[in-house]
Amino acid sequence: METHIILVVGSILLSGGCIGLLIVRFTNPFFQGVGWLGASFACGALAAAVFAVVVDQGNGFFLLLADALILLAFVFLHVCFLELSGRESIIPRLGIALLIAQALSYFFYLHAHELRQLSVVTLGLLVAVQVGESALLLKKTNQKGMDAPVWFNIALLLGFAVFNLVRSAMVLVVGTPTNPQLPNPLEATAAVVFLGAAIGLGFGVFWMEGHQIRLKLEHLASIDPLTGIYNRRSFIALCEKELLRTSRSGEVFSLIMFDLDHFKAINDRYGHRFGDVVLCEVVEKLRNSVRNIDIVGRWGGEEFVVLLPNADAEAALIVAHRLQYHVDSISMASPRARGMEGENRITVTLSTGVATYFGHDPTITIHDLLHECDSAMYQAKAEGRDRIVSVNAPLVLVR
Repeated sequence: METHIILVVGSILLSGGCIGLLIVRFTNPFFQGVGWLGASFACGALAAAVFAVVVDQGNGFFLLLADALILLAFVFLHVCFLELSGRESIIPRLGIALLIAQALSYFFYLHAHELRQLSVVTLGLLVAVQVGESALLLKKTNQKGMDAPVWFNIALLLGFAVFNLVRSAMVLVVGTPTNPQLPNPLEATAAVVFLGAAIGLGFGVFWMEGHQIRLKLEHLASIDPLTGIYNRRSFIALCEKELLRTSRSGEVFSLIMFDLDHFKAINDRYGHRFGDVVLCEVVEKLRNSVRNIDIVGRWGGEEFVVLLPNADAEAALIVAHRLQYHVDSISMASPRARGMEGENRITVTLSTGVATYFGHDPTITIHDLLHECDSAMYQAKAEGRDRIVSVNAPLVLVR
């Protein structure tokens, strides 16, 4: 009787959870996977309701139907994790195979004497395999900043898998009661564990959703929407971290700031849309000119900045010169003369300033270094543009 009450209560709770999750899904497009979690809860609610009938009647068909609904619930949960992980395909191939295996087992167990025992063992093994796959998926697709919710779900899934394996082993050893009306502590415990796992995993999914939304918002707040590189605020924050690190270690780093020469004329003559295309092309050349550890940002308008960790003045000049060379290769057809013979080609030149921090100087701030870099860049403009001026090296590079 205790198991019956637990199943009825579980069915009501899961039904309420399903309705709530579907409302969230249809009213908030930012929550991914919630619809599949709602489908999982719906299957669990139906399974609990069917099991409540089975406890009283012991009907073999409904028993196997309830088992199939439970397995389907965890397949839907896996689809939820697939969608959360950003996979292009959310087809649960292993889950489909497990459902087919369970359907085939129905014909094998239909006239078996120990139907309940065999169905419990089969369900336990299949569910353990499915939740094990979900745990492995979460481990493989774990993103930076998602450790806490991901490992919470992994621990819950693995614990649930172990419980199902232990339960299957115990059922094989001790069997199941011949009279379904008699109290069965193992089945009551299983009902509580299944309900607890559903509630815990539902919380875990929302925990992951919250972290993912926060990370996406932080990313959007730190990235320039046009070029996809860091914006000014984020670039300064990263420079301050580098300054703090190098002031302790005594290492050096350099900053490069450059401006596109006569860019306003491009915007005025060809429009801001074409100007944006030019900016994106310059950023592509910029990415190809720096190392993987270097950080690039948009300072504002047509001005860009580069942070070069562990780069002295000479190394920074080499990078700046390489950048000038790559940008010099840009040759874009004028949007007003495309397809015409002898069409005008638009080229881009840069005025670049370079400044270097040599470490162990607590009086220098990152704003001081950026100001030096900015002054060097404007010196390059004043001296005729299309050149590099370094604060820390008596060298001006002109193409």
